[in-house]
Amino acid sequence: MITDKDLPEPWRVVASPIEQASATQLDAVAGLHTDHEDPVSWDLIENSDTGRRIMLRMGVDDSGVVVTGVYVPGPGAIGIGELRSLPLAAIESAVRSRRGQSDAAVQAALEAGPDGDQGPLGNPEGPNDRRFYARLALRYLRVAASSPRPATDLAKQEGVTARTVQRWTARARELGLLPPGRPGRAS
Repeated sequence: MITDKDLPEPWRVVASPIEQASATQLDAVAGLHTDHEDPVSWDLIENSDTGRRIMLRMGVDDSGVVVTGVYVPGPGAIGIGELRSLPLAAIESAVRSRRGQSDAAVQAALEAGPDGDQGPLGNPEGPNDRRFYARLALRYLRVAASSPRPATDLAKQEGVTARTVQRWTARARELGLLPPGRPGRAS
Protein backbone atom coordinates (compact mmCIF):
# COMPACT_ATOMS: atom_id res chain seq x y z
CA MET A 1 0.00 0.00 0.00
CA ILE A 2 1.35 3.41 -1.02
CA THR A 3 0.81 6.71 0.81
CA ASP A 4 1.31 10.27 -0.43
CA LYS A 5 4.50 10.47 1.68
CA ASP A 6 5.97 7.63 -0.41
CA LEU A 7 5.63 9.63 -3.63
CA PRO A 8 7.90 12.37 -4.93
CA GLU A 9 6.32 15.60 -6.17
CA PRO A 10 4.16 16.00 -8.25
CA TRP A 11 2.77 12.48 -7.75
CA ARG A 12 -0.18 11.77 -5.46
CA VAL A 13 -2.23 8.72 -4.42
CA VAL A 14 -5.65 8.37 -6.00
CA ALA A 15 -6.52 4.94 -4.54
CA SER A 16 -4.37 2.68 -2.39
CA PRO A 17 -5.09 -0.14 -2.61
CA ILE A 18 -7.70 -0.30 -5.33
CA GLU A 19 -10.75 -2.44 -4.60
CA GLN A 20 -10.11 -6.18 -4.63
CA ALA A 21 -12.36 -7.09 -7.58
CA SER A 22 -10.45 -4.71 -9.88
CA ALA A 23 -7.11 -5.94 -8.54
CA THR A 24 -8.10 -9.55 -9.23
CA GLN A 25 -9.14 -8.62 -12.78
CA LEU A 26 -5.81 -6.87 -13.41
CA ASP A 27 -3.92 -9.89 -12.13
CA ALA A 28 -5.97 -12.17 -14.39
CA VAL A 29 -5.33 -10.01 -17.48
CA ALA A 30 -1.61 -10.01 -16.68
CA GLY A 31 -1.60 -13.77 -16.12
CA LEU A 32 -0.68 -13.39 -12.46
CA HIS A 33 -1.97 -15.42 -9.54
CA THR A 34 -2.01 -14.14 -6.00
CA ASP A 35 -2.60 -16.23 -2.92
CA HIS A 36 -2.62 -15.31 0.74
CA GLU A 37 1.10 -16.02 1.11
CA ASP A 38 1.91 -13.48 -1.63
CA PRO A 39 0.69 -10.11 -0.33
CA VAL A 40 0.25 -7.60 -3.15
CA SER A 41 -1.67 -4.43 -3.73
CA TRP A 42 -2.55 -2.47 -6.83
CA ASP A 43 -2.28 1.27 -6.19
CA LEU A 44 -3.46 4.09 -8.46
CA ILE A 45 -1.26 7.19 -8.50
CA GLU A 46 -1.43 10.38 -10.54
CA ASN A 47 1.00 13.04 -11.69
CA SER A 48 -0.67 16.28 -10.58
CA ASP A 49 1.11 18.29 -13.29
CA THR A 50 0.29 16.11 -16.30
CA GLY A 51 -2.79 14.19 -15.14
CA ARG A 52 -1.10 10.89 -16.10
CA ARG A 53 -2.38 7.99 -14.02
CA ILE A 54 -0.37 4.85 -13.34
CA MET A 55 -1.35 1.68 -11.55
CA LEU A 56 1.45 -0.01 -9.64
CA ARG A 57 1.35 -3.58 -8.41
CA MET A 58 3.35 -3.71 -5.20
CA GLY A 59 4.59 -7.04 -3.91
CA VAL A 60 7.26 -8.48 -1.65
CA ASP A 61 10.41 -10.41 -2.55
CA ASP A 62 13.69 -11.20 -0.77
CA SER A 63 14.81 -7.56 -0.97
CA GLY A 64 11.57 -6.22 0.47
CA VAL A 65 8.75 -4.30 -1.19
CA VAL A 66 9.04 -4.12 -4.98
CA VAL A 67 7.02 -2.95 -7.95
CA THR A 68 5.89 -6.16 -9.65
CA GLY A 69 3.67 -4.62 -12.31
CA VAL A 70 2.82 -1.34 -14.01
CA TYR A 71 -0.42 -0.64 -15.86
CA VAL A 72 -1.08 2.61 -17.70
CA PRO A 73 -4.82 3.18 -18.13
CA GLY A 74 -5.83 5.15 -21.20
CA PRO A 75 -6.41 7.41 -22.88
CA GLY A 76 -3.22 7.93 -24.78
CA ALA A 77 -0.02 6.00 -25.11
CA ILE A 78 2.95 6.49 -22.83
CA GLY A 79 6.22 7.39 -24.51
CA ILE A 80 9.56 5.86 -23.62
CA GLY A 81 10.77 9.15 -22.11
CA GLU A 82 7.74 9.36 -19.86
CA LEU A 83 8.12 5.70 -18.95
CA ARG A 84 11.75 6.28 -17.94
CA SER A 85 10.72 9.20 -15.74
CA LEU A 86 8.36 7.12 -13.58
CA PRO A 87 9.77 7.28 -10.02
CA LEU A 88 9.61 3.51 -9.44
CA ALA A 89 12.89 3.19 -7.52
CA ALA A 90 12.03 6.14 -5.27
CA ILE A 91 8.61 4.68 -4.52
CA GLU A 92 10.04 1.24 -3.70
CA SER A 93 12.66 2.81 -1.44
CA ALA A 94 10.12 4.97 0.42
CA VAL A 95 7.70 2.08 0.95
CA ARG A 96 10.54 -0.20 2.16
CA SER A 97 11.70 2.48 4.58
CA ARG A 98 8.20 3.04 5.96
CA ARG A 99 7.65 -0.70 6.29
CA GLY A 100 11.00 -1.10 8.06
CA GLN A 101 10.08 1.63 10.53
CA SER A 102 6.72 0.01 11.18
CA ASP A 103 8.24 -3.45 11.65
CA ALA A 104 10.88 -2.08 14.03
CA ALA A 105 8.29 -0.13 16.04
CA VAL A 106 6.10 -3.21 16.44
CA GLN A 107 9.08 -5.32 17.54
CA ALA A 108 10.18 -2.63 20.01
CA ALA A 109 6.66 -2.34 21.46
CA LEU A 110 6.43 -6.11 21.93
CA GLU A 111 9.80 -6.34 23.67
CA ALA A 112 9.37 -3.19 25.79
CA GLY A 113 6.21 -4.55 27.40
CA PRO A 114 3.01 -2.75 28.35
CA ASP A 115 4.79 -0.13 30.49
CA GLY A 116 7.67 0.41 28.05
CA ASP A 117 7.14 4.14 27.70
CA GLN A 118 6.70 4.88 31.40
CA GLY A 119 9.19 6.04 34.01
CA PRO A 120 12.82 7.02 33.53
CA LEU A 121 14.77 5.09 30.93
CA GLY A 122 17.81 4.37 33.11
CA ASN A 123 20.82 2.51 31.72
CA PRO A 124 21.19 -0.84 29.93
CA GLU A 125 22.25 -3.79 32.04
CA GLY A 126 24.50 -4.89 29.18
CA PRO A 127 24.84 -4.81 25.40
CA ASN A 128 22.02 -7.37 24.99
CA ASP A 129 19.48 -5.77 27.32
CA ARG A 130 16.69 -6.00 24.74
CA ARG A 131 14.01 -4.59 27.03
CA PHE A 132 16.07 -1.43 27.64
CA TYR A 133 16.83 -0.96 23.94
CA ALA A 134 13.18 -1.61 23.04
CA ARG A 135 12.06 1.06 25.53
CA LEU A 136 14.69 3.42 24.08
CA ALA A 137 13.46 2.69 20.54
CA LEU A 138 9.86 3.53 21.45
CA ARG A 139 10.90 6.83 22.99
CA TYR A 140 13.24 7.66 20.13
CA LEU A 141 10.55 7.01 17.50
CA ARG A 142 8.06 9.16 19.43
CA VAL A 143 10.53 12.07 19.62
CA ALA A 144 11.70 11.60 16.01
CA ALA A 145 8.13 12.01 14.75
CA SER A 146 8.19 15.68 15.74
CA SER A 147 11.86 16.63 16.08
CA PRO A 148 14.61 17.28 13.54
CA ARG A 149 17.18 16.33 16.24
CA PRO A 150 15.67 13.37 18.10
CA ALA A 151 18.86 12.20 19.83
CA THR A 152 19.52 15.66 21.26
CA ASP A 153 15.94 16.13 22.40
CA LEU A 154 15.72 12.63 23.90
CA ALA A 155 19.04 13.17 25.69
CA LYS A 156 17.63 16.31 27.34
CA GLN A 157 14.50 14.41 28.42
CA GLU A 158 16.52 11.53 29.89
CA GLY A 159 19.33 13.61 31.44
CA VAL A 160 22.15 12.04 29.41
CA THR A 161 24.42 13.30 26.64
CA ALA A 162 23.36 13.26 22.99
CA ARG A 163 26.36 11.00 22.28
CA THR A 164 25.05 8.47 24.79
CA VAL A 165 21.65 8.40 23.04
CA GLN A 166 23.41 8.06 19.67
CA ARG A 167 25.41 5.08 20.98
CA TRP A 168 22.25 3.51 22.41
CA THR A 169 20.28 4.03 19.19
CA ALA A 170 23.12 2.47 17.18
CA ARG A 171 22.86 -0.64 19.36
CA ALA A 172 19.04 -0.62 19.08
CA ARG A 173 19.46 -0.58 15.27
CA GLU A 174 21.87 -3.54 15.46
CA LEU A 175 19.24 -5.43 17.48
CA GLY A 176 16.56 -4.63 14.86
CA LEU A 177 14.56 -2.44 17.23
CA LEU A 178 15.06 0.71 15.15
CA PRO A 179 15.15 1.00 11.36
CA PRO A 180 18.41 2.04 9.69
CA GLY A 181 19.23 5.71 10.07
CA ARG A 182 19.51 8.09 7.17
CA PRO A 183 23.12 8.58 6.00
CA GLY A 184 24.57 11.99 6.77
CA ARG A 185 21.75 13.00 9.05
CA ALA A 186 22.87 14.42 12.37
CA SER A 187 20.58 13.93 15.29
